[in-house]
Amino acid sequence: MATNLSKDAELRGILSDITRHRFPSRRQLNPQSNLFLTAKYAVEQGYVTHANIDESESQSLATLDLTEATLTNAGIDKLAELNEQAE
Repeated sequence: MATNLSKDAELRGILSDITRHRFPSRRQLNPQSNLFLTAKYAVEQGYVTHANIDESESQSLATLDLTEATLTNAGIDKLAELNEQAE
C-alpha cells in the first residue's frame, strides 16, 4: 500500500537506504511514482552518484538501478540535515 510522504521524508529514506545498500536489484517503476521522482531529484541535485535511471519514452515503466549508488559529499550533508530536521 502506498503512503504519501513529504518530499523531504522520501529523500531521507532513499539516501538512508543507499548508505545501507538496501537496493540489491534494479526496479521497474511508474515514472510518476514518488520513489522514482525523488531518486531522480537526488541524482539531479548531485546527492547520489553511480545511479542508473532510464525513463525511455518508448516504455511505460522506468528503470531505477541503485545497486551501485553511493552518496556524494553533498548527499552526506543533505542526509545529515534531513536527519537533524526529523529529530
